[in-house]
Amino acid sequence: MPDGRLANWMAGHAAGRDRTTPSESVMTALPSLTPTPVAAPESPPQPPHEAAADRPPAAGHRPAADGRTHRAGPTPGLRGLTGLAFLAVGAGLWWWLATHHFAGSGDLGGAAGGREQSRDPSGAGGDHSGGPAAVVSLSASSRSAAGIGLATVEMRQIRDHLTVPGRLDYDARHRLDYASPVDGIVSRVFAQVRQRVAKGDALAEISSPGVGAARDDVRRREDDRVIARKAADWATTIADNVEALLEALASHPPLADIERQFQDRTLGSYREKILGSYSRLILVEKVVAGTKSLGDGNVLSGRIVEERASNLEVAKANFIAACEEARFLTRQERDRGRAALEQSDRLVQIAREHLRTLVGSRLDMDSLGEDDGESPGDTGSLSTLVLRTPFDGLVEDVFITRGERAGAGDRLFVVADTTTLWVRAQIHERQWTAINVAEGQTVRVVVPGADVHDATARIHHVGATVEAESRSVPLVAELDNDDAHYKPGMFVWVDLPQGEARDVLAVPTSAVMKHEGKSFVFVPEGEERYRRVDVRTGIENGGFVEITAGLASGQEVVSQGAFVLKSELLLEKDAA
Repeated sequence: MPDGRLANWMAGHAAGRDRTTPSESVMTALPSLTPTPVAAPESPPQPPHEAAADRPPAAGHRPAADGRTHRAGPTPGLRGLTGLAFLAVGAGLWWWLATHHFAGSGDLGGAAGGREQSRDPSGAGGDHSGGPAAVVSLSASSRSAAGIGLATVEMRQIRDHLTVPGRLDYDARHRLDYASPVDGIVSRVFAQVRQRVAKGDALAEISSPGVGAARDDVRRREDDRVIARKAADWATTIADNVEALLEALASHPPLADIERQFQDRTLGSYREKILGSYSRLILVEKVVAGTKSLGDGNVLSGRIVEERASNLEVAKANFIAACEEARFLTRQERDRGRAALEQSDRLVQIAREHLRTLVGSRLDMDSLGEDDGESPGDTGSLSTLVLRTPFDGLVEDVFITRGERAGAGDRLFVVADTTTLWVRAQIHERQWTAINVAEGQTVRVVVPGADVHDATARIHHVGATVEAESRSVPLVAELDNDDAHYKPGMFVWVDLPQGEARDVLAVPTSAVMKHEGKSFVFVPEGEERYRRVDVRTGIENGGFVEITAGLASGQEVVSQGAFVLKSELLLEKDAA
């Protein structure tokens, strides 16, 4: 019966399938996932005649009455079996992936993890575990080429510091942005770009009518002062001589003696006034003396005697008045002459200051009429102004040419002396209270862009206020630059002292290497071996760095050539 044979065939097929493992079923369904596919066991062979009789009809065919088969559509039962087969294949595939692929990945990860643990059992990196990767060996020739040098770990005084950014700038006292002080024509130019000049050297010559007028006023005031000085000297001489004459006349000497004594002394108009009144006084005295003797002899009347006595009193009064007037007038003329001289001095000074204001303070002394010596650019013309440099330096730039008109305030030259530079740094207001700085104190300056990085500067001044824009306190330090090694505008780092100095275990900064965020040094082991030792560092200052862990006092470390050892160590690790 066809239905019975189909049932027997499905039962036999199911029995054979039960003898196949799930792994073999998956590999049979997906032969590309395994290099050796496993075939399912076959059903026991049947005799040919039984096979022909018992073989079930092919799916989708139906036997006809005449023994021929006709194709028919799949029945609902076969469609269900097909779905079950696909589900079985999917379940087997999932089981194979879960038990072979994911488990294998975990095994690989475990193996890798085991290898990492075997390389660095401490978990801190294999460089300090004592294994081969932490030791570098160098031959004698390699050590000589690397310049290996050793230093001893010892206690040192190190002071903590705060590092702030800064820049190099010109010393404001020795940089001159030369602008034209007056309107005029550039008649000559003596300086060129990059020319070194000494103090007093002529830079340029400008012809200006305003300068000529100012110089003329100075010279006129000087002439007036000369006249005033002569007048003051004349008045002083007369006053002194009159005073001496009056003192001499106080003893009532003979007139002839007075005339001989003051014959060569200057008295001016007071000679006639004083000596004339004195002469009349002497004459009246003689007349009164003769009148008295005649009156006693009744030769002259009493009235004449009284008149002559009255004349004597008038002569005395006139003489006294002449002396007092001469003393007062001579003193007054002397004081007036001195005052006029002082005023002349002031007017000369005002004229000079006006000229100096007009042309600026950077001009040669000849421009003020006090130096008759010749110098380059001096032509003797009142309208010619010679511009000179007030200090030794270098002409950084020139902005004018001969014959060009220069207005007041136009830039002409830039002259600077760079033997001393200023280090300008900014200290934020939050950091200001943490540092200890004062004028005259030395600080360390690092110039990354120069061949010689480290330098020492001396604090010139510290700002008194906090700048509103940057909220920082300006600091200016002086840096010696005799060899012109540093240039204005270079970026710098400034180390400012912070706190008090303390004794710490320290090594040279060059001995400490860094890699992947770790600090380490190399400790010699014998003549050819150097072992990496991880350390913890603290503050750094003055070329030394504090060691807080990893080393002991008295140990030796590589201070020169440590970078070569670090490179060799990294190459060995990469090769491993």
